[in-house]
Amino acid sequence: MVWSFFVPAALVVIALWALSLFFVFKDSGRSYAFSWYSALLSTTILGLFIVFYWLDINRPPMRTMAETRIWYSFLVGVVSLCVFKLYRSKNMLVIGLIMASVFLIVDIVHPEYHGKFLMPALQSPWFIPHVVSYMLAYALLASASLAVAWSVYTKGSNDTEFKQPMNLTYLGFVLLTFGMLLGAFWAKIAWGNYWAWDPKEVWALITWFFYLLVIHVHLYLPSRKELLARLMILSLIVLFITWLGIKYLPSANQSIHVYGG
Repeated sequence: MVWSFFVPAALVVIALWALSLFFVFKDSGRSYAFSWYSALLSTTILGLFIVFYWLDINRPPMRTMAETRIWYSFLVGVVSLCVFKLYRSKNMLVIGLIMASVFLIVDIVHPEYHGKFLMPALQSPWFIPHVVSYMLAYALLASASLAVAWSVYTKGSNDTEFKQPMNLTYLGFVLLTFGMLLGAFWAKIAWGNYWAWDPKEVWALITWFFYLLVIHVHLYLPSRKELLARLMILSLIVLFITWLGIKYLPSANQSIHVYGG
């Protein structure tokens, strides 16, 4: 089974990401190239693992929390690479690769059962785009939130440092909205209602409103950088509660969105 290779594959990926972070602080063209190719290789390895694992279990690897963490690590790595390539943003690469590594380490320390069974409700063409939209939105919004906070509390605020993460915030918000709409249409087809006030749905809506507030503060109070940074961190906390914390709430047993284990 492909999952038996997860730990060695994850350790190789984390080691290559660490190597990338080591070279990114060296001010030379060769070090930049080493950092870029190391991060690219490691992220590609993780992507290939997802592909082979998908083929092995014969279902989308998005059912368990551990599987979504792998997707999250992969997508954060992709986002970090793209931003680094386009803008040579060391901050975004450092934040992204450290965050991606942490989630892989959690999967190594806390493995979960990975069966081939997929409940009938998830055997839908809406399943993959819904989950991928959310995971990519979470990757973009988390990276942007931490980058804005880093900018304010370690370097001071200026427009250049805010432009890149705020661009990611807008894109992440679009994907978050798209994921919610896909989920609503899927729910209508599967259960007959667009909205059921499920705990996960409610917290997803709260997350959406928090990042909507972030966007409004950025647009209409552009000089309030510290306020924006605090809102971004608060929004990130709400986002992680929505994704990771719902199953620990008393209302979790009423939710159809709690990940299988």
